[in-house]
Amino acid sequence: MAKLTTQAGGVSLGRGVAALAGLATAMVLSRWLSPDDYGTYRQIWLVFFTLAPIFELGIPPSVSFFVPQLPRENLKRYFVQNGLALLVSGSLVALALLTLAEPLARLFGNPALITALRAFALFPALTLPFHMTENALVALGRAGRAGLVSGTAALLQSAVILLAFFSGASLERVFFYVSLWALLRWLCVTAGLFYGLRGQSLRWDRRELGRQLWFALPMGAAAMVGLLSRQVDKLIVSANFPPERYAIYANGSYDIPLINVLTLSVTAVLVPALVRANAAGDTAEIRRLWHGAARRMAWLFFPAFCFLFVAARPLMVFLFSPAYAESAGPFRVLLFLLPLRILFHGGFLRALGRTRPIFYASAGSLLISIVLALLLVRVRPLGFLGPAMGSVAGAYGSVLVAIHVVSRHLGWRWRDYFPWRTLGGIMAVAIAAALPTAVLAWTLRGSSALLQLLLLGGAYASVYLILGQATGAARPREWIEAIGDLLRQR
Repeated sequence: MAKLTTQAGGVSLGRGVAALAGLATAMVLSRWLSPDDYGTYRQIWLVFFTLAPIFELGIPPSVSFFVPQLPRENLKRYFVQNGLALLVSGSLVALALLTLAEPLARLFGNPALITALRAFALFPALTLPFHMTENALVALGRAGRAGLVSGTAALLQSAVILLAFFSGASLERVFFYVSLWALLRWLCVTAGLFYGLRGQSLRWDRRELGRQLWFALPMGAAAMVGLLSRQVDKLIVSANFPPERYAIYANGSYDIPLINVLTLSVTAVLVPALVRANAAGDTAEIRRLWHGAARRMAWLFFPAFCFLFVAARPLMVFLFSPAYAESAGPFRVLLFLLPLRILFHGGFLRALGRTRPIFYASAGSLLISIVLALLLVRVRPLGFLGPAMGSVAGAYGSVLVAIHVVSRHLGWRWRDYFPWRTLGGIMAVAIAAALPTAVLAWTLRGSSALLQLLLLGGAYASVYLILGQATGAARPREWIEAIGDLLRQR
């Protein structure tokens, strides 16, 4: 398992750079822009990240399934056909932004969205084809190059945004520059594709494309409802609160750098290995791979969950300024998604060729999230914490469906899906270490946010490592090895 996870090092590094670039941009803009303008900025990205998965057609994740099985002479045809399909669907997103800008602005109660959305329209058309790049490079065994491409692209995009704002550009002009950047990125990636596959013939095969889309579309539908499940809380908050309140919620719902990155990076490498093991009918190897990845990720994620819950308020102040201290509320609620992210459960189903249950699980999650979010947002004491709670409940429902389907497919019992005893031990140590850290956090109230984070982090790590070694549930050697395997590539 260590060999497999270290192959994800390049992808992890690239996605880590991308996540940190996005976080750095949010940190700067939280201080540079007024809460109203910053809320509008985040609403633009909310619209994009809601629409994009709907129109990706499931193609980017399906690359991990098809490319390992294709002969090299068919790769160029595969990438060109699917790239053009994404370009067409991305153009539909652009058309939607141009024509629906005013209704969206009315929905969010924010007239400033109209011109900004229209200036942004070219970005999705050229970004959807780019989303296939990383999975393609990983499936071709070029994880390091995948990380380089994704990390560099994210840094350049952040640079475009920050330089535009610092030069005094208006919000709509900033997003126009972002659209031009997307055009340049698409041209570079397309040129690289044709250069890397030079010498291969290109023949259009509609039947092959139809077969690929038939496999991918259920994943696309699942991605659509799955993304809506994760975005429904933001959409409901944005529609029920003014932009400055949405800005507070948006910062609290920001993905923790390296957390989602590590899950997706390891999954990108794990899925092709699971596909090969499943094709060979080797359920023992499937279990070894899945359990090994779960243990490695839990050694990192479970203590991160407990520490961040305790340190949420000073973290939000440090990242986004005291104006966003209230972001700690939704941040703590959404932290309960973190234990689920030790692995990407939909990736497991995809590796087994079971794409339709991904849709059913995601649809159930979306339904739960919408119903609870709409109900809880009306509970006055909860405010915008209600939609966050609905989102968490929906995610747990989706994972339960995935566990059921995988267990039936492989003939497992539920206890076979995860090394539950090991995971329980790691979580118990993580919670135990959080208790004295919470007492210390109470005594440090009023200190600077950075000082609180340093002292709390040192205290938590010390207690966690001591308890982990004493109990044997989370030995420091295993923790350090997990970090090393995920941050380097050998």
